[in-house]
Amino acid sequence: MAYERTLDWNSDAFRGEAYRHYAALRQASPVFLSQPEGQVPIWYVTGAREVEEVLLDSDRFARDPSRIDAQFAAMLGGEQSIAFLNDHMLNRDGESHRRLRRLVNKAFTLKAVNAMRPRIEQIAETLLDAAGPSGRMDVVSQYAFPFSIIVIAELLGVPAQDRDDFRRWSHMIVQQVGQDLSELQRCYSEFAAYMLALIDQRRAQPADDMISALAQVEEEGRMLSRSELCSMIALLIIAGHETSASMIGNAVHMLLQHPATLARLRDEPALMPNAVEEFLRYDSSVERAMVRFVTQDTTLAGQRLQRGQLLIAVVGSANRDEALCANPGTLDIARPVCPHMSFGKGIHYCLGASLARQELEIALNTLLRRCPGLQLAVDPGAIRWRYVPNFRGPDALVVNWSVD
Repeated sequence: MAYERTLDWNSDAFRGEAYRHYAALRQASPVFLSQPEGQVPIWYVTGAREVEEVLLDSDRFARDPSRIDAQFAAMLGGEQSIAFLNDHMLNRDGESHRRLRRLVNKAFTLKAVNAMRPRIEQIAETLLDAAGPSGRMDVVSQYAFPFSIIVIAELLGVPAQDRDDFRRWSHMIVQQVGQDLSELQRCYSEFAAYMLALIDQRRAQPADDMISALAQVEEEGRMLSRSELCSMIALLIIAGHETSASMIGNAVHMLLQHPATLARLRDEPALMPNAVEEFLRYDSSVERAMVRFVTQDTTLAGQRLQRGQLLIAVVGSANRDEALCANPGTLDIARPVCPHMSFGKGIHYCLGASLARQELEIALNTLLRRCPGLQLAVDPGAIRWRYVPNFRGPDALVVNWSVD
C-alpha cells in the first residue's frame, strides 16, 4: 500500500493523470488509509459503491465534527469570522441540517432559478460580445469565471461593484493550502463583515433577490440566524461560483479533446441537457466530497475504520468506476443518463444542482454557436489544473475560433 501513501494529491503530476491514478487505486483497494509523514491520517474512498455508501450514511459518516468531540469542533470553527462562514447546513447533520434545509428551500426554489434563464443567456452573450472580435480568449478567466460570478451575484442580489471582491474572497477561501495565514484570516474577516452588513440592510429594506428572501423565511416562528444566513450565502457564492466556473472549463476541455462530439453538439443543441450529465460524470469539477468524520467503529470494503478518523469520498474516481456504468473511460453524450455523484447523494445533495445544470447548458450552447471552428490555441500538454483542494478545473484554457 506504499503507492497510496506517497501520492501527492495536489501535485501537477497527479492532477494531470488523476483518472489513471484513480483506476489504480480502485483496483488496489477502494478504501485505503493515507498516512503521509507528519500529517493526519485520512481514509480515501475511491470505489463507486463505497462512495455512495458513505454519502448516503450520515449516521456513520458525519459532516458535523461536534458529533465526535465538542472541543474538536470548536477548534475547527476557529475565530468568529471563520465561524460566521462555516455555520451552514453542509456542516450539519440530523434535525439541525433538516431545519436549515427546509428554511433555505423556501427561498432557493426551482421557480426562482428558472426565472433567471433569460438573464443567464444574456450574460453569456454579453461576455462573448466582448471576446468575439478577437477570435481568441482564455475560457477560464474571460468566460467561465465572470459568467458564474455574475449569475450567482445577481441571483443573490450582490451589487455589481462588489463582484470582484467576491471573486477574490472566494478564490482565497477555497484554495487555502499554501496561503499566508494572516492574509487568509483577513479574507475571512472582510467577507464576513461585508455579508453581515448586507444581511442587516436587506432585513431592514428587502429587495427582490435571494438574500432578502433568505432573510425573511421562517418556520414555526424561527428564522435563520445572522451567522446561519452569512454562512449559507457564503456557501452559495463559493460552492456555486467555483464549481460552476470550473465545470464550464472542464466541459470545454472535454469538447476540444473530442471534436466529433463538439461538432454534433454545435449542430444539435437540443442534445445538450443529456451531454451535460455526461460531462458532469466524466470530469466533474467536484473531485472530492468534503471531509467526513467516522462516528463509530465500523467496516467499509473490508477495512476497519475507527471512531474519530477522517474520511474523504473521491467523487471523481467513483464516476469513472465500471460499477457505475459501462465503458466509464469513454465520453459518450448519447449514453443513458448515468447516476453520477457529482452533486452528491443523500441529505447533502447539492442545493444548486438545477442552477448548475442550467448554467452549463447555456454557457456551452452559446459558446458553440458564437465561436465557429473552436479549437485549443496552446499545446494540450501545457494545460495545468488549478491548485484547489476538492475541486478540479483547468487553470487556463486558451482557445481561438474563426472570425468573419
